[in-house]
Amino acid sequence: MNKYFLLIFFIFPVIAQETLNRSEKITLKRKMGSVGVYSDLDFRTTDKKGLYYRHLDLGVTIPIGNTWSTSFQYRNIYTNNGELWKLEKRPKALIQKTFNLDQIKWTVRSLQEYRIRKEKDDALRNRVRVMAKSKTNWNGLSPFIGNEFFYDMEKNEYNKNWFVFGFDLSKKDKIAPTVYYKHISEYVDGKWIYTYTMVFKFTI
Repeated sequence: MNKYFLLIFFIFPVIAQETLNRSEKITLKRKMGSVGVYSDLDFRTTDKKGLYYRHLDLGVTIPIGNTWSTSFQYRNIYTNNGELWKLEKRPKALIQKTFNLDQIKWTVRSLQEYRIRKEKDDALRNRVRVMAKSKTNWNGLSPFIGNEFFYDMEKNEYNKNWFVFGFDLSKKDKIAPTVYYKHISEYVDGKWIYTYTMVFKFTI
């Protein structure tokens, strides 16, 4: 019953808006010794645009001691403007610090991504994310909350923000579901624009 309540709680504020935004993600994670490897598929849809975004992400994560790690990633992004799918390539590198407390695990990461875009100049962007995850669960649900700041090196400005809150659900049949609500703020033409997305993620 708690899981049904959770689903209603998250979906209602999205349905109440004119535009229904959602994202479906599938993440595959494996260990090769101490090194983690993963791939990530993401499909994003609105009721006005339909399927307008998809990406494929590949990466490796390397631990540095007990609380630090680094990751090297590559992402192909395809966006649809109504006529054609445009490709953007993003090599990325990040470093992350973990703070393990009794009840909460904090992570702070800094990610540098190089954006290779057709018909636009290449650009460099920095993303800093702070995330807090509960180490306990409520009837199989582990809550988390986080915020990510985007700084565009090309424009020399902070122009995007993601605030998320949601739950990891208990793993079943080797699949770990996650559902979260993402509040998106973008600085466009001198003003902040706000949108929202419901994200459904399955980690295998």
